[in-house]
Amino acid sequence: MLHADQRTTLADRLEFARRERRPTVLPRTEHPDLTLAEAYAVQADWAAARIAGEGRRRIGYKIALTTRGQRQAFGAEQPLYGVLLDDMAFEEAQPVPFDRFLAPRVEMELAFGMRCRLEGPCSEAEAIAAIDWIAPAIEILDSRTVTHDPQSGRPRSAIDIVADAGGAAGFVVSDRRMRPGEIDLGRIGAVLRHNGEAEDSGVFALVFEQPERGLVWLAGALAERGAAIEAGDIVLSGSVIKPYPVARSDRFAFDFGPCGKIDLTFA
Repeated sequence: MLHADQRTTLADRLEFARRERRPTVLPRTEHPDLTLAEAYAVQADWAAARIAGEGRRRIGYKIALTTRGQRQAFGAEQPLYGVLLDDMAFEEAQPVPFDRFLAPRVEMELAFGMRCRLEGPCSEAEAIAAIDWIAPAIEILDSRTVTHDPQSGRPRSAIDIVADAGGAAGFVVSDRRMRPGEIDLGRIGAVLRHNGEAEDSGVFALVFEQPERGLVWLAGALAERGAAIEAGDIVLSGSVIKPYPVARSDRFAFDFGPCGKIDLTFA
């Protein structure tokens, strides 16, 4: 069982790694029996410390491991979520500062802007009714930990990722807004172009078969911890492509077909 002081130590170490841009050991290296619930508690402590110490605001959540293949890769039985803070939001028109991150990667997602509170358990119809708008979005992932345990060689697990803020580090939301029911979200396609070359693509049917269903899962997962999706929250759906690594000066064009395009540069 992870005690409160051990949770604080883990959260402080992850925050130090973020600030100094130096990866720390995997949480499960020091605590091999770390549970999913304890990992979410570490994540909550990290967010609470930044909110209290820096005046940051929680503005939403990201969902990850939304496909069977992603979950199998990390030994996960279910998706996971991470908290979004206000300093993670970037504007498309401005270059993203590469030095904010340790090892950034990008993913193509949809963002849901929430009209009202959504508490789990809920139905898909209730989730859709709670949506104000939908927009193309890019998530910037980062890892404040090493990728493998240096002694055993064990790779980072889903529990390690959950403790590490669920990998949340940044995001960009398009100005193009859609309303619920305006388009079949599962039919939206996505193509990533890196420095002018097409590198990956996907279709949003890969995300819970219909991306809106992610809100049902998230509301239920939050309810287990006494929380809910709140009015005004932004929720990132989960990605249709594999995380794509970023280098300084990289230029990306994220094409969502008739739903718009996001151009992004890392400076």
